[in-house]
Amino acid sequence: MRFHIDKSMAALGIQHVVVGIARNVDPQATLSDSFLKKQREMEDWALRCDVDEVSSHPVIQGYKNLLQRVGRSVKRNPPTVPALIRNVKHRGSLPRINSVIDIYNVESLRSLLAIGGHDLDKVHGQIEFTVNKEEGTFLPILSKAKHVAKTDYVYRDTEGIMAWLDVRDGENYKFADETQNAVFIIQGNANTSVEMRLDALGRIQADLSECMLAMERLRSEERRVGKECRS
Repeated sequence: MRFHIDKSMAALGIQHVVVGIARNVDPQATLSDSFLKKQREMEDWALRCDVDEVSSHPVIQGYKNLLQRVGRSVKRNPPTVPALIRNVKHRGSLPRINSVIDIYNVESLRSLLAIGGHDLDKVHGQIEFTVNKEEGTFLPILSKAKHVAKTDYVYRDTEGIMAWLDVRDGENYKFADETQNAVFIIQGNANTSVEMRLDALGRIQADLSECMLAMERLRSEERRVGKECRS
């Protein structure tokens, strides 16, 4: 698997991207008791917290700054964590989707980071992080196609856009019941250190390992602007 971070991302304050690959995952695995306790705690926090206060946190403000720099509305395209919190408040609970997604949703709430999760076997060629540079379209999970402006930041493989504005992941790369291999991507922003993002992947690794005994250890690595790397 090859990764490339285009220099156009540096202009937005993104110098490093953190990537983790996990093999032999099981989306239908039974979650551990310790994780379920953590999930309940984060669910309670999301139900009780003040979304406006969370949105003023430097990590979330960094995502908002990115959206504003490319001319996108924060109201129409809220960062991942405030959007997830509003969903929890509306539903009255955290959504339960599958074990892999449930684990990184909890980590997103804990760290306030936008975490992209994709079926690795649906990815074609290298993953490129870039400003799109041309008009296009993107198919989000469980939604209709969206217009992509040439100034929008995305990451994509050779066949399409995997994630758009770090707020929506692509339908064609989503986890399914039969998913065996996963790639987790934390693009971050100017207010998120490499260390905090690697720590987040480490917690995902620990939670996955507790309930998926056959999983190979998650490989977490940092990618830098202008360097093409292989995993």
